[in-house]
Amino acid sequence: MPSPIYPQPDKVLEHPHIRTFHARQGRMSARREFALNELLPKFEISRSDSPLDLAEDLDLSTVIVDFGSGMGLHTLELATRNPEVGVLAIDVHTVGLLAIVETATEQSLTNIRTHHGDGIDVFIDWLKPSTIDEVHILFPDPWPKARQHKRRLINQQFLTLVFALLKPDGRIIFATDNDEYFESATAVFSEFKRFDVRFDDWDVPMTTYHLRALSLSHNISQLSARKI
Repeated sequence: MPSPIYPQPDKVLEHPHIRTFHARQGRMSARREFALNELLPKFEISRSDSPLDLAEDLDLSTVIVDFGSGMGLHTLELATRNPEVGVLAIDVHTVGLLAIVETATEQSLTNIRTHHGDGIDVFIDWLKPSTIDEVHILFPDPWPKARQHKRRLINQQFLTLVFALLKPDGRIIFATDNDEYFESATAVFSEFKRFDVRFDDWDVPMTTYHLRALSLSHNISQLSARKI
């Protein structure tokens, strides 16, 4: 039986893709204005004619993408505890990224890069294929209403993009406190067929959303999907 054919990343999204987030705006303090205008640009990646190899850019052998980095706790923990690992924090919301770059500047962390915007754009053609070791997706918006399910991040198109970026044996880490979303995401991985999915081989860090979920007595579900 022939192997299934998956679309190439540049062919996946022929039309503007459905956004999986709502951008929020608010007033900023002078400190945050400074971080936005002076600090964040020093960490931001940008699109170029040649896709970026983050490992080469950072002069590090391992790169992890924190997709939807929130308030930045996970990014900062990864970067602080593992100086030999490069971390790309991606989020559309401003406050968490500013917290990341402020702390990175204070602690002279050189293994962090950021993208302030839609990560799907980055995954389509900003990064060099087969150069990412792990993509961490912690507590993404579950879009719980049936009419919102099309906005969920974990879908076949997204897995196609991630699969192309991951190194051989690279993996996706996914955690959620929404049982129905976890069931749906597990089915998406199963249908994709090109990941070895496991449910018990990774410790989920205590991010802001994780702590909130625990305080609400939510069940935490997680999986690790390794590229095969």
